[in-house]
Amino acid sequence: MNRQSQHKPVISPRQSSSLVSSTIIGVGVLTLPRATTEYAKQSGWLSVVLGAICAMVAVAVITSLARRFPGKSIVAFSAEILSLGRNKTAGRVISFPFLLLYFAYWGFTTVIVARIFGEVVITTVLTETPLEVIITTMLLTSLVLIFQDVEVLARVNEILLPIIVIPVLIIALSSYQSAKLYNLFPMREGVDWMSFLTGIMYTSFSYLGFEVLTLFLAHTHSDRKLLRLNLLGIAIPGLVYTLIAFSGIAVFGVDELRLLAWPTLELVKVTEVPGLILERLESAFLGVWVAAVFTTTANLYYSSCLIIKQMLGFKGHRIIALVLFPAYYYISLLPQNIHSLFEYQTHLSFVGAIIALIIPLILLIVAVIRRKGDPYNPLETESGSGGKGETS
Repeated sequence: MNRQSQHKPVISPRQSSSLVSSTIIGVGVLTLPRATTEYAKQSGWLSVVLGAICAMVAVAVITSLARRFPGKSIVAFSAEILSLGRNKTAGRVISFPFLLLYFAYWGFTTVIVARIFGEVVITTVLTETPLEVIITTMLLTSLVLIFQDVEVLARVNEILLPIIVIPVLIIALSSYQSAKLYNLFPMREGVDWMSFLTGIMYTSFSYLGFEVLTLFLAHTHSDRKLLRLNLLGIAIPGLVYTLIAFSGIAVFGVDELRLLAWPTLELVKVTEVPGLILERLESAFLGVWVAAVFTTTANLYYSSCLIIKQMLGFKGHRIIALVLFPAYYYISLLPQNIHSLFEYQTHLSFVGAIIALIIPLILLIVAVIRRKGDPYNPLETESGSGGKGETS
């Protein structure tokens, strides 16, 4: 089912880390402060930290699977893990529904991200531009990158990551001049343990996106630094999210945050960069945010095309991307308003939790019990060695 190639694209461990961070940091940045306080209230920023730890556990599980099955994506190693004896056909049949769930999640998340991007742009910047034009522009821009090979995608993510993270960190730190620290206390008032754990669960959804590693680690040239760098890929958005959530609560307070549709954007509006370098800081922030949304959309769109290609044994993914384009555009217009859009996003997050943590964890447990793969393989390959693997 998966075609082999003598020349496998190579992604460095650092690029793998950039893929994780760039996929995670996206539209969720704008709504994070409100989402964190919905259940955890003043302790919302702490739930962001614990949510990052949960995401790191999931990344460790996915990396362990990649080490056991070097050069194979989830399409290949799930069939091997679930096979009956030497017959991998049964494994392919059993794994097909799970793989279809991955495709559906990545596809619908691409749609939701593009739609939220359009909603923000038409309400803040291009108020006279039709929503359809904004969504089409983002999908078309992503399509240009999707037509490239995997290593090109990785390089673009590596280049754009510091351009995204550094300005956001500066803005988040600058916002503390408007902070009122009494808004952060008392931390546990009116919050029981169940509400706090629920807040951690919902905050963990903000880190979804790292599951694309189930595909891209098959193309990764790695050494012992792979796990550490992949965990760094979670730590970077974890730091950004913690600073934004902390400053959002400190500046606005819990009660006001619940009334804001895009709290981070409002946070930027009340922030002044020392020296008054920029009079309208939100314009610069939106420029950086567009790059963040672009990498998220492109990575998820690419993943949905790549998994279908591998499942059906196609030679390339470009035709698949073209076929999916009108479907993604049409689905993105289905939510009637912003409230239904947020509801779709919440429901989709639960599916994301299943495919990001539960399915890889089950596969790893079954692989260990059935002694599938090589648990001692460090996933070390020579760069450009021409080892066999799945093509892009």
